[in-house]
Amino acid sequence: MKKLFILIFAVTFTACNAPVEPQGAGFFTGAPGEKYVVGSDDITDAWVKFIDAHNERDMETILSMETDEIAIVGPDGSRVNGKEMHEQRLNEWFASEDPKWEMYWALPYAGVSDNSTWIVAGHTMTLTIDGEEVKANSMIDAEFVDGKINRFFVYNMAIPATASEE
Repeated sequence: MKKLFILIFAVTFTACNAPVEPQGAGFFTGAPGEKYVVGSDDITDAWVKFIDAHNERDMETILSMETDEIAIVGPDGSRVNGKEMHEQRLNEWFASEDPKWEMYWALPYAGVSDNSTWIVAGHTMTLTIDGEEVKANSMIDAEFVDGKINRFFVYNMAIPATASEE
């Protein structure tokens, strides 16, 4: 009886402490069958640095954090392909609307099977258009490849002036 008890205890203890493989959740039609789990805050830190570099107009840091093939899809469907185009568009935007971002949340996530690394982050974006401040909530979903930002998608929602003043 004592041996049976020890055997049951050993099996139960081992089963309860077995490493758990991440199962993941969600889907992306671009990666059929892939599931996602929470990623590393190293990605969050990198994204914060990237946004800070935008706010500081530090083009050298921005470009150093991107792959050469950076691809961006804006909220209006416009596309930016490559560092050179990104630098040109950013310089024009910085001069015309003086965008500033304030992050209010971020969630890094990773693909279970393909080891892809992503972050989805929310920002309040302030633009100056014709001398007036305009605010929007900006959601950005970004993919990292080898520690650099490879592509991202931007989704904006206007914030009515009365809502931002309350």
